[in-house]
Amino acid sequence: MRKTVFALLSVLFVLAVVFTVVACKQDEPVAAEYTVTFDSVGGSAVEPASVTVTEGSKVKKPADPKKEGYYFGGWWTKNNKGDYKAVYNFAKAVKSDLALYARWYTTEYYMPAGWVSTITTPVIWTSKDPGTVTVPDAVLQGDFKTKVTNVTPALEKALADAIADPDYFKPVKNVIIIISDGMGITHVQASEQWSGDLIMTKLPNVGVSMTKTREDAITDSAAGGTAIAEGYKTTSLFAAMDAEGNELLSVSELARSQGKLVGIVTNAEMADATPAVFSVHNKNRSEGWTKMCQQQIVFGADLFMGNGYSDYSGYFNASNDLYKFVEANNMKLYSASTAMVSHLSDDAKMWAVFAGTANKFARFDTTDTDKPNLQQMTAYALKWLDEQDKNNNDEKGFVVMIENTYTDHFGHGNQPLDGSANTYGIVKEVQSTDEAVAIALKYVLEHPDTALIVTADHETGNTTLKSGWETDFTRIVADSGSHSAQNVPVFAIGKGTEELNTLDRTEAERAAGAKWAEATPYENAIIGHVIGKLLGDENFGGDVETDTYGKTSPRFDVTVAKDTTTLTFTLDLTGVPFRSGNLIQFKIKPLNEENTVKLELLDSSKTEETWSTLFKEAKFSTAKKDAELSPAYKQALVEKSGLAKGWYQFSLPATVGAKTLRITLTGNFKAGDVIGMDDLTVQYASTIGQILFGSSNATAEGAPLVVVN
Repeated sequence: MRKTVFALLSVLFVLAVVFTVVACKQDEPVAAEYTVTFDSVGGSAVEPASVTVTEGSKVKKPADPKKEGYYFGGWWTKNNKGDYKAVYNFAKAVKSDLALYARWYTTEYYMPAGWVSTITTPVIWTSKDPGTVTVPDAVLQGDFKTKVTNVTPALEKALADAIADPDYFKPVKNVIIIISDGMGITHVQASEQWSGDLIMTKLPNVGVSMTKTREDAITDSAAGGTAIAEGYKTTSLFAAMDAEGNELLSVSELARSQGKLVGIVTNAEMADATPAVFSVHNKNRSEGWTKMCQQQIVFGADLFMGNGYSDYSGYFNASNDLYKFVEANNMKLYSASTAMVSHLSDDAKMWAVFAGTANKFARFDTTDTDKPNLQQMTAYALKWLDEQDKNNNDEKGFVVMIENTYTDHFGHGNQPLDGSANTYGIVKEVQSTDEAVAIALKYVLEHPDTALIVTADHETGNTTLKSGWETDFTRIVADSGSHSAQNVPVFAIGKGTEELNTLDRTEAERAAGAKWAEATPYENAIIGHVIGKLLGDENFGGDVETDTYGKTSPRFDVTVAKDTTTLTFTLDLTGVPFRSGNLIQFKIKPLNEENTVKLELLDSSKTEETWSTLFKEAKFSTAKKDAELSPAYKQALVEKSGLAKGWYQFSLPATVGAKTLRITLTGNFKAGDVIGMDDLTVQYASTIGQILFGSSNATAEGAPLVVVN
């Protein structure tokens, strides 16, 4: 009996254990499974199969699909609108259902579509010298279907024939300068590999220039452009000024002194840094758009083409103080493409200024009908200058600067998760520049008394060619959104440009984009020296090794009249062109860490907004001691004042309706102390403009402050 009971209890125990185990297993969570689908978006004939992945696991990357005429840019996610969002990281665990899409980039280049066909394009210039080579007609608007390009075997043959003739090129009368802002050597190599031959690399004189400023390895467009336009190394943000703050003679002014016509052409705003260095003088690349525009109006180039119509239109109005100058100098403003075409037969100074707000980034695929593209502006500018020189200027010649700003824009727009797309834009814009070079080269070959120089003010993106870049475009990597210290290429043709040649290579080496490292680099100011020599001034520009640089004085000082613990002064910001996202930046000296600074930005459209800042606990605004400032900011905006120690830099978000900035300092201030405020600028990504201030727009509040200057 006892055995029977024991056996029964044993069975019950086993059953209990079994039931417990089963119950526990039923309580265990079942790992979720997710489906990952792949869409090759017109790629390989067989789509990669969908994959079921257990939560926390990774999905294996499928083989790269292929698509004729395109390179594969990786597997991407999309947002709710169906737009590409980010490249997918296969090293991460899958946490939900996932749809991945192939991203494709074309390996072919199309000319800009440009204007609508109903607009009559001008007849291209014809050669004045019957002894010149035969040059094919220039194409002014592209066709997405026929892929028309100006870089043709016929043009290449004409170039080769001209180079082979030792007596072909004549003493220079005209100079064409093409600046592809931000274009580096790697951009040129990548463009030739992925978009086809570049005509610029076939020009006979090829070199490499260093773009550093007087003090820094990395330049901005103002200092980089000044080296080219004035032949001087200078400080970042300085436009056509030496590092001591003295105005420099530009090649534009040198040409004008010789009776030549002057042209400035850009697809950026005309008040931007590169056109500025050819037309104004300023210590901070712009004193706000208004001041820059006024200076350019006074300079009065014979031909101005660019963006920023709203900034200029008022000066061509009879109610404006500058109108008498405009009228006396026979200047007319044109803002529509049709008016620009009709102006070709007019002898007034040509100011073709277009609304620039729609010109964001690339022009290589534009269908914009309001504004000309870079190639059209190049052709129209050369046509107009040629006819004006022949009909109204006694054939004294011309100097013209033509800029493509979008190589730089794509570099600045680089994003870590979208590097290939932005590199794609840079590379394509090199090709766009080359189309403008091809049109300019046609003019040179038909007018052998013309020199053409193609270069850049700096490289943007710090672009490198990783192993395998020749077959995988994603291995061309722009790893920053800023300027870099990389050298840039120089291409030139014309009598007297031989000095720029420091790279000798065979045709096979050129076609392979090889031997760039073997070129002896020279300072970019040498380019300015050569342009000066082409115009007959053997001593143009400054010595890049020995020219000195000095100091400028603070913009605004207040002197403490008696001991006090509180100082307040206000700045009138009326008329400052604030835009969304702008930052107001400035410096105050001297301050100590125990001081408190109260910043009040009064906006007419809002209630008063106040930021209070302790140096030890910066909140809505930021304060940096001089030791923490970036090298560029220190050398351009601190050391130039001669008071490098004790300065603090402030930065606070602007509002569109900002009218007044009130600054209150709390601390122990003694009679005779001088409070300096300097370099008030408006910034968004790069400097938009400098706000000058003094007794006209700065007010000291209360008896303690007796001097405002």
